[in-house]
Amino acid sequence: MADVVAGLAVFGAVIAVGWLLVRTRAVPADADGVLTRVCFFAATPALLVTTLSRADLTAVLSRSTAVAVAAELAAIVSAWCLHRLVLRRPTAEATIGALASGYVNAANLGIPVAVLVLGDAATIAPILLLQLLVLTPVTFTVLDAVTRRGNPSRLATLTVPLRNPLLWGVVAGTAANLGGVDLKEWGGGYPAQGLEMLGRVAVPLMMLALGMSLAGAPRPLRNPVPEEAASPPPGSPARSVQSTRQDQEPQVAEAGSEAHAADTTGGRLPREEGAPALGARSWSHHGAGRRSGLWLAVGWKLAVMPGLAAAVGLAVGLSGAQLLAPVVTATLPTAQNVFMYASRYGVAKDLARDAVLLTTAGFVPVVLLAAAILR
Repeated sequence: MADVVAGLAVFGAVIAVGWLLVRTRAVPADADGVLTRVCFFAATPALLVTTLSRADLTAVLSRSTAVAVAAELAAIVSAWCLHRLVLRRPTAEATIGALASGYVNAANLGIPVAVLVLGDAATIAPILLLQLLVLTPVTFTVLDAVTRRGNPSRLATLTVPLRNPLLWGVVAGTAANLGGVDLKEWGGGYPAQGLEMLGRVAVPLMMLALGMSLAGAPRPLRNPVPEEAASPPPGSPARSVQSTRQDQEPQVAEAGSEAHAADTTGGRLPREEGAPALGARSWSHHGAGRRSGLWLAVGWKLAVMPGLAAAVGLAVGLSGAQLLAPVVTATLPTAQNVFMYASRYGVAKDLARDAVLLTTAGFVPVVLLAAAILR
């Protein structure tokens, strides 16, 4: 427990440095966007390649990771039912609410937390694959169908995950492992040295980018205004979303974030997009419904999903460190990709934004509690 606290304190210090760099104007306010893109396109894929190429794949594809995948799917499906059937939200809003309740920040925070608490970034790979290859295409298909605002090319929508460098990092690392390729012996060892160098900077850059994004994060739940009255500031992700062509799919991460996961919103915690939602009532026009949906998503993400992971893990005989892995994965905050999807389709953008912010702020005590109990 003490080493986890000490490690989180170090991470907190690096995050604070990023926050101070923006607040003191030592770097531009949008500098986090540059760092996030470096992580997304170079450092994190390199880390995944080097980690998975030498990982014990039998440990990666274990009961522990199966439990993590099952807990995420159960959390998203059950949350969708609550948003749709209990809160009676339209299908599109229920879909965003369900993703806010279970789609984890698997890269930008998942990898650093996995390294810190579990000692191995490889354990996050199955969650990345679930989010990139299953949840993202299903989400786009549902939102395309119910909002009629999607890319007219179904092929372009469904192949978005294939344009994600994180996916190819997982594929390349796994292929090298299964093929018995020693990266240090390939090409005289120079490519391996380059990958190792890039991979080593991934985690600190993620933490700096997170701190920079927090310096400009909005406050949630403070007298929401109608979406048509909101005007995003220059350099915010909303501004970049507005400037994106409507017929162009955003690049997606995990996720998050699915990088917090490595997202491509510029790395900043999202702000509200200025355009009003089309074809659906805005959450901002219904304060009680908005707050209910938001607190359902936050509570489901920080409490129910880790509880599901613990229950499923105990049911299949996991304990101690084996059980800690899926529980820690389940505590990860909502990925920024959820806000990207909400903005892309003009649905429940403020719920997605605030869920990202609140779960990012609240996951640390949950991680500490899980480590104290199970470690």
